[in-house]
Amino acid sequence: MEWNSRKAGFILGLLVPVLGFFGYGLIYTTAIRPMYDLGWFVNDLFLGTTEYRTQIISLSLIADAFLFFAMDRRDMHKAMRGVILAMLAYGVVIVLHIGYEQLLKHGVL
Repeated sequence: MEWNSRKAGFILGLLVPVLGFFGYGLIYTTAIRPMYDLGWFVNDLFLGTTEYRTQIISLSLIADAFLFFAMDRRDMHKAMRGVILAMLAYGVVIVLHIGYEQLLKHGVL
């Protein structure tokens, strides 16, 4: 697979926020709430509580910004487009999740 392709950028753009998620989780459980561990962060805070899910996903997308600028330094413009598409896909997921939460909050679902 060629690294300077939209497909490679899209795949990396989907995977790198997972690393950002665990990076944020490590920072959160070591600096902010040291009495908890990473398992608590994933299971209780992220999966167990819907109100923080979109905020955590949004913070995880910061890792895509680092990927984007690293690709810019290497003149990988096609892959940069794939990273932007992946970020937009995450954005659609976030907006849909917020809409679902609001429908649940108002008793529609």
